[in-house]
Parts: sequence; structure tokens; C-alpha cells
Amino acid sequence: MVANLRFFWALLGMTFKSATSQRGAMLVRAFFSVITHSIYIPVWTVVFSISPDISGWTMQHAFFAYGLSISCWGIVSLLAFGLRTIPEQIDHGEFDSYLTLPRPVLLSAAISSSKNTGLGELLFGTGLIIFCGVHFGMSLVFVPLFLVMGSVVFASGVLLFATFGFWLKQYFASAEEIYFNFSLMASRPAPVFSGVFKVIALTAIPVSLMSHVPIEFVFTHHFPLLGFAILGTLAYAVMAISFFKIGLRHYESGSRFGVRG
Repeated sequence: MVANLRFFWALLGMTFKSATSQRGAMLVRAFFSVITHSIYIPVWTVVFSISPDISGWTMQHAFFAYGLSISCWGIVSLLAFGLRTIPEQIDHGEFDSYLTLPRPVLLSAAISSSKNTGLGELLFGTGLIIFCGVHFGMSLVFVPLFLVMGSVVFASGVLLFATFGFWLKQYFASAEEIYFNFSLMASRPAPVFSGVFKVIALTAIPVSLMSHVPIEFVFTHHFPLLGFAILGTLAYAVMAISFFKIGLRHYESGSRFGVRG
């Protein structure tokens, strides 16, 4: 376990250093990422100017949810972008080289690459969260915990759906669409999800654990609810990892040879 943690930090450091090696390009992409996501601000402003309340959700709920979801998207993109490329790695036979390592295959695959637009997404998301705290007086005490939970949920969701790439060829584009919709759902008002969709948002695609439940806790301070969210996050991570291990057993070796070290 200790050796794996050391390997994790070393690999994470190298991946992050590689992502930041071209600082100019990274800053430009981060800037345009912030501009892109800022477009949603006037959209929400117009929506809530017409209808100030959506089944109990107001503008502060929407801003906080969007801040959380886009921050988690940025964290995963910056630190574990390899999860999103698992279907592509499978198609190219790149898992052959991971299998030669004495470390967990998933750890190597997840931190194998980074996307520098994640910095802009993280900056925009945390900035929006801080704005909610200052402008609307929302408590930010548990935000670090929410970001960790949300990132784990999002990473687990990406891993779960990426694993289908072991059975579905040329699946990368479809998987990217699923990841995007996963994040999109997390930023939408909780009242939108009712009935069957509410069950899905708490189980198969638990976007509620990323934003809806944390926001409800901020206003109610109902600690059993937070405990449920933490347990749900851990359970979803275990399920995703277990499914990946099942898929790995069905992996068909590609024609690409190489050794990573």
C-alpha cells in the first residue's frame, strides 16, 4: 500500500509537470475555458429573473451546483485525464504496457495523462463557489469535502462507463458524450430529477452525490444526509473499480509493444 502511494505521487507529479511544461499554452487554454463556462452565468440570470424559484431552487443553488460540478470536472481532467481515455487506450492496445508494470493497472492508466483545460475549469468553479459564499452568504466550511466527494463520484462514473470499452470497440466518442452529460446533469437543479430519474441520479448515475445532496446539506445541516452521501460515494467507487477489474479480464492484447517505467 505504501509503495503504491509513493508510486501514485511520483506518477502524479510527472503527469502534472508534463501538463504545465508549456505554461503559455496552458494559461491560454485556461483563459478560454473560463470564458466558455462564464457564458452560462447570464443564462441562469435570465432564467431566474423570469422564475425566481424552481421548486425551491434559486439562483444561489444553481450557481453553487455549477461551481461544484465544473470544479470536479476540472480536478479529474487535470489529475486523472487517463480515465477518460481508457476506451481509446483499449482500442490502441496500450494496456499491454501497463500490464508489464508491478503497479495497479488502473492507477497507471488513470494518471497517464492530464488535460490542461482542467486548470481553467477548476479556477472558474472554485471562483463561482466563493462568489456564492460572499454574495449569498452560503457556508463554505464543507466545500473541500464536497470537492473530494464530487471528484471521486465523477471519476468513478467516468471509469464505470469507460470500462464498457473492453466489450465495445470504437467506443471513445460515445464515452466522451456520456462523461459530458454526467457533468451536465450534476449542474442542473435537483427538482428536475423526480420519480425514476431521481432514483437513477442516486444510483447508476449518482450526480446527486456530486451537487444536489451537498447543497441540501449546506441549507439543512442534516449530518445523516452527509453520512449517506459519503457512504454512497465510497460504494460507487468500489463498484466502478470492481467493474473495471472484470473488464480487464476480458482485455484482448493489442499489437503495440512497449514497456512503461
